[in-house]
Amino acid sequence: MLLPDDFFASLVERVDDVIWAVSYPHFQLEYLNPAAVAVFGRPTQAFMDDSRLWLTIVHPDDRDDVAASHDRLLQLGTVERRYRILRPDGEQVWIHDRAWLMRGQRGEPLRLCGVARDVTREMAEQEQLNSTLKLHRRFIESATDPIFLARVEPDDTFVFHYNNPAHRQLTGISLEALRSQTPDTLLEASQAATVKAHYRECVRLKRPIQYEERLDLPAGARDWQTLLVPVEDAAGNVIELVGIARDITPLKEAERKSRDAFEALDQLLQASPVVIYECLPTPDLIPISISSSVERLFGYVRDELLNRPIWQDMIHPDDMVQSLAKVHALFAGEGPIQLNYRLRHRDGHYLQVQSEKRLVLDTGGHPIKVVGAILDVTGTYRLSQRLEKLGQQLPGFIYQYLLTPSGEGRFLYASSSSMVIYGATPDELAQSDTAAFGVIHPDDRYSVKTAIETSAENLSHWHCEYRIRHPQGHELWVEGLATPERLEDGSVMWHGYIADVSERKRLQLELEESEARFRRLASVDMLTGAPNRRHFMHCLDAELTRVKRHGVDSCLVMFDADHFKRINDTFGHVAGDDVLKALVSTGRKALRAHDMLGRLGGEEFAILLPDTSFEGAVTLAERYRQAVADLQVDTGDARIRLTVSLGVAALRTNDSSDSAMERADKALYAAKTSGRDRVCREGEETGDVTIG
Repeated sequence: MLLPDDFFASLVERVDDVIWAVSYPHFQLEYLNPAAVAVFGRPTQAFMDDSRLWLTIVHPDDRDDVAASHDRLLQLGTVERRYRILRPDGEQVWIHDRAWLMRGQRGEPLRLCGVARDVTREMAEQEQLNSTLKLHRRFIESATDPIFLARVEPDDTFVFHYNNPAHRQLTGISLEALRSQTPDTLLEASQAATVKAHYRECVRLKRPIQYEERLDLPAGARDWQTLLVPVEDAAGNVIELVGIARDITPLKEAERKSRDAFEALDQLLQASPVVIYECLPTPDLIPISISSSVERLFGYVRDELLNRPIWQDMIHPDDMVQSLAKVHALFAGEGPIQLNYRLRHRDGHYLQVQSEKRLVLDTGGHPIKVVGAILDVTGTYRLSQRLEKLGQQLPGFIYQYLLTPSGEGRFLYASSSSMVIYGATPDELAQSDTAAFGVIHPDDRYSVKTAIETSAENLSHWHCEYRIRHPQGHELWVEGLATPERLEDGSVMWHGYIADVSERKRLQLELEESEARFRRLASVDMLTGAPNRRHFMHCLDAELTRVKRHGVDSCLVMFDADHFKRINDTFGHVAGDDVLKALVSTGRKALRAHDMLGRLGGEEFAILLPDTSFEGAVTLAERYRQAVADLQVDTGDARIRLTVSLGVAALRTNDSSDSAMERADKALYAAKTSGRDRVCREGEETGDVTIG
């Protein structure tokens, strides 16, 4: 059954997009729907009277392209274009216009038709997104570590689409050669299988993972330590993997050489005060080889220790928990460990020892043994305790900073990590603190100096977080801690350290952003997505303040669904929820962008109409009422038709939120009692309710 023409005419009259038709060959405007008034800011009759008005309001920079597009339309039969138009108030609006040529039965041109849509907000959001993406790309392009990106396809395959200059240089793979490749097409089969296993693990865990791998690439076989970071979409699906690699070939080659030379090294270490050993790759650390120096240092003959689980029996009970935790970390893949604990001598007394353990892997990444060394440090333990205060500051940039009474500062001592933090050598910092303060972020420089002055005056502990603009071009967050002491000449010397806390700061800022996002969620009705009562009342209070201060016109509309209980009783609460969602969805289409439709509770809703006259509010309410009346809600096997009743009240300068809500509610009640499916307004002078 064909729908009547008046149905399509009514539909075209109500859509928000501009629909137009121009005759051919006279190019006289035949039709322009009412949406043109809102989009172009001019009455439709003005376009009817002046056939060139449309091109006249096009932005001068876009006018030639728009004019030329008419020729393409006549040649190709269809054209799609984006351009700017200027409204009478000077506002610039972006338009997305799709046009086509209608032909008669013999193929002769009859008229030009089109649909134009306001895409100003979309263009602004796209511009902001492009700016952010450019910033991210600039960072990746300048990174010294190799970085690559791989898309996660719906069929669980991985497709590379980008690598930065550092990656191209170290791997010998150009961007063109990498793009659209998969691990299977880029790598040898066994290596590709290992790489894909890591990628799948990252996707499954939805968190960063780190691993080591050896790959045969155009630049040669290299060992890599890779940090793989998943990127999720709004639905929580991993859509991309970001890989940050580090070339560890020299380290792995050294490990391989050390395995081959172990026997020769053992011969050289027989007279060493260090005990060298190899153990099975299990937490029991059963020794399979040990240097003969163990007898001189600990009183044991090698045969008493080999192939026996004696390590845990020899450790002091108070040191057991901490030592085992580090051993478990070793087997968890966290790298070599350093231990300080007490080890029992054969005659029963304990020695303070320092030990390092490293897990050795074969070329397939499987553990084959643990190698390590034990050194008796009992004689220096007391000294290490005195230095523990400084040792607690590690790791980081260790320093002694001197500030003279005249205000001149320099670093009496600076560790080599000063290059990592400040990009300055210890020798440079020993001459003057200029290089250090010169790279502190300008916005943080004053607070850092103030904190130093306060610490110097009160001899209080110095603690400061600030940003560094490193000479190499990157920015980092650092944390500084120091203890001051006053010298005899009045100078103040600080003993302290500064560490890179960029990652922690990034996580902190992400957490703050997440908390802000959760606060926004607290203002939304979870069923319909509309502002909830608390947020709506907050916005109403703010609008009343604006009305009182500036005397602007603003209105409040209250409405609810007619016979909503009957809908719930007849079709069920799920259907009722679908109806409430449809009311909000319809409101978003029928109302303006700056209008606010909120859910007050149940089927009760309100609309805040800023900068709207009373008559304009009645018109908007009536437009919304009609949109709901035309609505059909499909839910389950049912198709529900519904209506709403609305009450309109103007906000007054002496209003409170309660008084404004009360007047709008009275008007809503009048709409209900006078038959429903209608808009009622409060009386402008008498305060009586009248039907609109």
